Amino acid sequence: MKIENSMTELQAAQTSASAAREASLASSFDRALNSAIQSDDQKKLYDSCQQLESVFLNKVLDSMRACISHSDLINRGFATETYESMLFEEYAKGMSKTSSLGIADILYKQLSAQLVEDK
Repeated sequence: MKIENSMTELQAAQTSASAAREASLASSFDRALNSAIQSDDQKKLYDSCQQLESVFLNKVLDSMRACISHSDLINRGFATETYESMLFEEYAKGMSKTSSLGIADILYKQLSAQLVEDK
């Protein structure tokens, strides 16, 4: 009973930490996007688009990680989950920098076209 409560509390803590990290990434993206639009800096706009692609890829990778079944042979604690979460966040950043999916490019084209239309 005590172990089940501890596991539930651990999962709740992991969920809240993940949500806080995603909220900070989203707010930094919003700030960078607004800054790029206001200053008309195309490099900042493209970086913001890459950040958004990174957030999307991170969510995809998190969903993929959640589907993996784990054995009881290796103990999976809070530190392991935190490390894997940060590792996959860096994987997502790296994947978005390579422009292999092209989501950032599509967003950039649409948003830069809106900048031209607004002027």
